Amino acid sequence: MHLPFSQLLRQRWFFLLVALGLSLQVASAQNYGSVSGTILDGQTKQPLGFATIFIAQTTYGTTAAENGTFTLTAIPAGTHELVVSFLGYETLSHSFVLQPGQQQQFRFELAPKANQLQEVVVGPDPHWKSNFATFVQNFIGKTANAAQTEVVNADVLHFTFDPDTRVFTAEASAPLVIENKALGYRVHFLLEVFELDYRTSRVFHAGFPRFEAMKPKNKGQQARWEKARLKAYQGSMMHFGRALYNKNLEAEGFQVRKLKRVPNPSRPPEEEIQAGLRRARARLKGTVVISANPQGAEDSLSYWARMNRLDKQVAYLYKDPVPYDQLVRLEAASGQTVLQFTDFLNVVYAKEKEELGYVNQNLFGKKRAPGPQTSLITLTEPSTFLEPNGMIINPYSHVVEGYWAYEKLAEMLPLDYQPAVQ
Repeated sequence: MHLPFSQLLRQRWFFLLVALGLSLQVASAQNYGSVSGTILDGQTKQPLGFATIFIAQTTYGTTAAENGTFTLTAIPAGTHELVVSFLGYETLSHSFVLQPGQQQQFRFELAPKANQLQEVVVGPDPHWKSNFATFVQNFIGKTANAAQTEVVNADVLHFTFDPDTRVFTAEASAPLVIENKALGYRVHFLLEVFELDYRTSRVFHAGFPRFEAMKPKNKGQQARWEKARLKAYQGSMMHFGRALYNKNLEAEGFQVRKLKRVPNPSRPPEEEIQAGLRRARARLKGTVVISANPQGAEDSLSYWARMNRLDKQVAYLYKDPVPYDQLVRLEAASGQTVLQFTDFLNVVYAKEKEELGYVNQNLFGKKRAPGPQTSLITLTEPSTFLEPNGMIINPYSHVVEGYWAYEKLAEMLPLDYQPAVQ
């Protein structure tokens, strides 16, 4: 039977589209891999059924079968942190690189936690509520999203404060369960470290978050979550990291210039200021002070107090954008992207303004209207690795200030988040 030419043409187009679809699926699948393995007791070598296995800061996770086996499929190629946890055992984390199309297998042996003496409870902590409020502000944040985020099992938290070092710490006896009703995620957070240093006003925390998408009540709530997630993504460190990796910072709305901090030339040395304050205070008490100051130099309490209030450092912002070759380079041996720069990067995201809560943080500062979101980042190590998903692999390798420091866990998205194509 001979088919009309038009029907043959339609069949050819149909075959071409099917073949094209298959080739796209194969190409897409080649960018993913899988992970499987077995979880065992490190002493008895018996399987640990129902252990939790997940890739940190993603929605990829599962529970081991009764025989201790597990499988995670459709994992994007790249560097990942695989976390294994089980009640009564030490949490185990393993960093690995998954190649496209690769199937990796692991055997994890968990160590039972050492027997610990039962904590003697003398009575309720009278400062727990205020300590918890401090923790929430510095871990969850103070943003609009933070107001809709709740620590469900706050009773697992324990706080301490060292008056000598002025460091506030938090520990959790179980994974924190955090519901972010603004973004529609339930976060299971294995808190490893939380420290607030009051001397430097710096906060450091580390751990392993596992994201679980919450079930929306209706399509309207899902749409609101998607909109809120996109807003949280835009201008974030994840967004910046991806734009830098792909070398399209400007197109994504980022302006990156170098910032250098140097000692303030208008501020006398610290020893001189403190000596001046001591002389001025002693003079007010009627003590005769023999001053070694040059004749005519101001030596009043108000003067030295004014000098003491001056910033110890001043910042110089470079005019030109930083070239990509001064930010990232490809390491030939590993094929990974290396993040490497000196001083500070002043990162401005021009497509979105600051929240009012950020602008109004300083109650005694000069009032101003919200401007573009501006952040600073500096490296604490000579270099570190940057992943395609925007993650800086080593959390200890960098420090952020400004808007990125203001945005905390309530703005955090899983690393597998992808904004909808506009």
